[in-house]
Amino acid sequence: MVEPEWKYVKSVQKKIRIIRVDTQNQTIEAYDIDQCFPLSFNAHRQIDLKKIKRAKIYQASVEIYEAEFTKELEWQMMEAALHSHEELKQIQDYKKTGAKPTRFDLISLKH
Repeated sequence: MVEPEWKYVKSVQKKIRIIRVDTQNQTIEAYDIDQCFPLSFNAHRQIDLKKIKRAKIYQASVEIYEAEFTKELEWQMMEAALHSHEELKQIQDYKKTGAKPTRFDLISLKH
């Protein structure tokens, strides 16, 4: 498995509505209210995910990272996305537009 070389881009504040919390994988699915777009976050370990309520709006501190879209990463993403038309389309969009894979790390949440 290829682990991309993630490069820090910037830190931002986002207003988000929680969709799903996965305590086992320490991830959160949320809707970015300002951008009108769903996002997936890797939550830092200091965030107690058991206290986060679904459908509630939070102010999130987020660190954004990007990686180069290499052939190895493309193959890995294609294998993982074989059963998801949406994910396959996203990979094709990366190739067409030259966009880079992006990772969002959730640093903190406030009510």
